[in-house]
Amino acid sequence: MDETTREALLRAWRSLPDTIRYPPASEVELRGFEAEFGPIPSVFRRFLAEFGGGVVGREWVDGIAQLPDSHRKFRTEFGPPRGWSMPDVFIIGWDGGGNPFGIHGPSGKLLVEDHDFGGIHVLAESFETFLIAGLSEDAA
Repeated sequence: MDETTREALLRAWRSLPDTIRYPPASEVELRGFEAEFGPIPSVFRRFLAEFGGGVVGREWVDGIAQLPDSHRKFRTEFGPPRGWSMPDVFIIGWDGGGNPFGIHGPSGKLLVEDHDFGGIHVLAESFETFLIAGLSEDAA
């Protein structure tokens, strides 16, 4: 993400009410999460450190305090016979329908798995695209 876009997104983010934003993560918190769960994708790690987490568009994106519970839940519910099936996805939250969404490692796309209608769907072509669309929507 270029610096101009990052600064515009940060301004839009900071204009949102505190009640829908989580505080930025410290380096100690980020390292603590990574020690237990593995590396955070760099684009999301930077988001956690600079933005924190909270509402982006219509979705709640986990902050560092929520992220461990989401990862534990996803790991517990992953696999047959009726569990989640998204491979290679770093979970960053759960949508309003209780579906996990996250960053697909190989492609960088933001994916969601729908437990009602089935299937894995693309939420956004990248986390950056998701932020731009969500914060533009929030600012409008």
